[in-house]
Amino acid sequence: MAGRRWVAAAACAAALSVFAAETGRAAVRLDVRSAEVGGDAARRPLEYVVWIDGPRLAAEPKPRAGAPATRRIVYRADQDRAWLVDTARRTYYQVDPASAQQAASQVAGLRKGLASGLESLTPEQRKAVQDLLGELSKPPTRPPGEVTLRERGETGRYAELACERHDVMEGARRLAELCLAAYGRGPLTREAVAAVPALGGFVRRTLEPLAQEFAALRGVAAFGVLDRVDGFPLAVHAFEENGARRETVVTRIQEGAVDATLFELPQGYARSWIPPFR
Repeated sequence: MAGRRWVAAAACAAALSVFAAETGRAAVRLDVRSAEVGGDAARRPLEYVVWIDGPRLAAEPKPRAGAPATRRIVYRADQDRAWLVDTARRTYYQVDPASAQQAASQVAGLRKGLASGLESLTPEQRKAVQDLLGELSKPPTRPPGEVTLRERGETGRYAELACERHDVMEGARRLAELCLAAYGRGPLTREAVAAVPALGGFVRRTLEPLAQEFAALRGVAAFGVLDRVDGFPLAVHAFEENGARRETVVTRIQEGAVDATLFELPQGYARSWIPPFR
């Protein structure tokens, strides 16, 4: 469960990102803070550094006490894939449209088999198994509905840049609130942050199929609008069905250079078929 929170938070951070390559090309670094409020309990905010070099994006938790980050998310719009990298175990988990659809189909088949088995158990046994298996023992969620954007007519300000607030709607339900800065403000040119709008289509092709099997992922549908909005998200407030709210905001924007190997899959790493962040 904590792993899904990390990936969800990092996904928000990734949607708010930028930095550069060592070749001297202009790029931007964002410091991003993500915190969950409401729901069962508030948790300690998570802080990230996110870099973007055009269609390439990398996000890492901020190092603590000088220790290097042991996990990283890399998104390559030019390759239509993302990697969840575990530098401590020297493994990576790949996300792409084909593997996401395959994983969703496998989970659906597993759930169908579990449902048949549960029918033969006593009510007490059934409850014990359902508690053990969690979401896998529940029926699949309905397919995500059409997601639209609604202007709020309000402004915000993050990292010294102004932005316009919009609601992300799924029917009558508000999934999230975005605060969009016009492209061209500060270093946020379309070319420099091309990976961010590209995330919209990537989310629809990868995480939405999985969201039909795991209700906890339904909130990612809000990021499916990123390729349909005319602005860069400086803040994302995502609303969950349990009443919790995740607030992810840009706290600082800097231009600079970054180690280009951050956007590459490290050599010698083994592919894992299980997401590494728990």
